Amino acid sequence: MMIKTFEKFRHQDILIIVDVQKSFRKFFTEMYINELKKYCKEFDKVYYIFDNHVDGKNVDQDYLYDRNAQVEGHPDLYEFPNMEDMIEKRYNYDVDVEFFKEILTHKTYQQIKKLESRKKLRRGDYFRTKENTILVYIGNNHKWFHCPKKLYEVLIENTQNTITIVGGSDKECLEDVFITASALGVEMKRNWKYIYSGSHCPL
Repeated sequence: MMIKTFEKFRHQDILIIVDVQKSFRKFFTEMYINELKKYCKEFDKVYYIFDNHVDGKNVDQDYLYDRNAQVEGHPDLYEFPNMEDMIEKRYNYDVDVEFFKEILTHKTYQQIKKLESRKKLRRGDYFRTKENTILVYIGNNHKWFHCPKKLYEVLIENTQNTITIVGGSDKECLEDVFITASALGVEMKRNWKYIYSGSHCPL
């Protein structure tokens, strides 16, 4: 029992991989995948965050609200060393607060509308939903990020650890996670050697 307690609280090196998926294969090389797999071996735990856009428009909402949502045999994913867990998410283009109105209390909805109209929303502002998730203002290509419970808990549980983030795409999905982590007080750093964008792969 004492050993488990020690393990829980000892400092660990954590790696988060965002959106390194087969459906985004045109944005990175085979060398990138091979080198990223080697890089994973330097970490105690690797969390693999992927986007479920390949599953169509009507995606089961469990990925948002189930802390224990399991991912098995997904054809779009790679296998990485030291993988602790896989976490499902979804990006949304061109959505405003109206898109999330049903999961917000009237008070929170009005608060966001007021901030929006006064142009006072700031990157990293976040709001709790009725489903006990958080909605984070990104203010970039993706205006809002609805953070799944599973990702939220991983971030909160690792506030005392070193978290490195890699993957892609820079300025889009990777930034959604980076801004969310920073808003929650999680210290996170990018390793640019393993971050791809829509127009550049470093390897």
